[in-house]
Amino acid sequence: MTQFTGLMVAIGVLLTPVVLSLPLRLWWNHRVGNEPEHTKYRQHVRRVLDAGQPIAGFRLALDHEAKRLHIDAARQGRIEMDVLHPLKLPHFMLLPVLILSPLVGLIGGLVFVLLFPLILAAEWLLIDKRLLARAVEFVMRVMHWGIIGIHRLEEGVREEDAMVEHLHRLPTTAFLGLFCFLIVAYMPLPSWLGILLTILLFLVLTSIIVIVKAASHGELVFADTSQRRMQPMERLVDDILAPVVGLGLLFLLSRQLFLTQIGSSNSLFNDPIWFAGVVLIVLYSSAAVAIMVEISFFGLRADRVRRVFQRQITAMQDPILYAFTRDHGRMELKPIRSLGEHLEMNGGGQNEPEQFGFEEMLRRPSTLREGEAALPPTIPSIAAFEDE
Repeated sequence: MTQFTGLMVAIGVLLTPVVLSLPLRLWWNHRVGNEPEHTKYRQHVRRVLDAGQPIAGFRLALDHEAKRLHIDAARQGRIEMDVLHPLKLPHFMLLPVLILSPLVGLIGGLVFVLLFPLILAAEWLLIDKRLLARAVEFVMRVMHWGIIGIHRLEEGVREEDAMVEHLHRLPTTAFLGLFCFLIVAYMPLPSWLGILLTILLFLVLTSIIVIVKAASHGELVFADTSQRRMQPMERLVDDILAPVVGLGLLFLLSRQLFLTQIGSSNSLFNDPIWFAGVVLIVLYSSAAVAIMVEISFFGLRADRVRRVFQRQITAMQDPILYAFTRDHGRMELKPIRSLGEHLEMNGGGQNEPEQFGFEEMLRRPSTLREGEAALPPTIPSIAAFEDE
């Protein structure tokens, strides 16, 4: 086999996840719903979110619309979660790991056995010892940022298909594993030492990122008043990692394939086809680890990490919780209460979401009015909120 043919085969192998993702994406679109009534319900959800209103306040109205459109509760949940946490190409590229689970599950399981104690150690260091809270305070001081709370819009969303939120977090861990592998492959190390260093680097970075993402998943938002922008704390990790890992993967993959062609690669990767196969194994093994992290840590301990961290930030900064709404192009930050009071109300189960009544909604023009007929006055209406 010539070098060019081997290179083309290797590129084809590397593109396999993209090809496999296409039917999975079509399947997901069908599962969420692509009929006219599903699109109509999606528009209702989108209008509520675009106005900056939490779903909880429109739960009765959305349920009425779903019933009128003959949409069951499970599909409601999928549509709402898909609007809030849309799954894109990178997510579907990782789903074949479920098909290959017997092969990569063993590798991923062995790595996860080493990872989970490190996650607990990172939780103790970052959360229990308040290192993450101190780091946030340092960043605020250096960047001259403030910190506030923004009322979360997904409160009240149906959770029949909450697995969408777990799938939405998978690419960060999975592609980070591949990134670590390619970084180490750049070094002139023996194969066994390269594998060991890859696993070590992946374990350390993942344990830290998992804790940071779990802690920041909430209302906390960095406010940069000088630049007139707000940065949700939970998005900060992804916004930093995404361009670095994304561009880094393209560069490192291209570089390694080039080295296989000129014979400068180490003995483990001197064959481009073998290299491409190892890349897929690493990617899907990392995805298997990410799935195990979602099932174990995010399913069992993430809420505790988030609550403790938010209380630490509240004790240091005492931020105010705001509703960030849009009304005919006019955006407003409306103070609700202190974030500390909000957390106490949530913890005590006293924070029942306000349901907007028909009469009140008629008095409040918003971005949601599009001239549709209003619903019966006994039901909170979305139509009365639509743009004229």
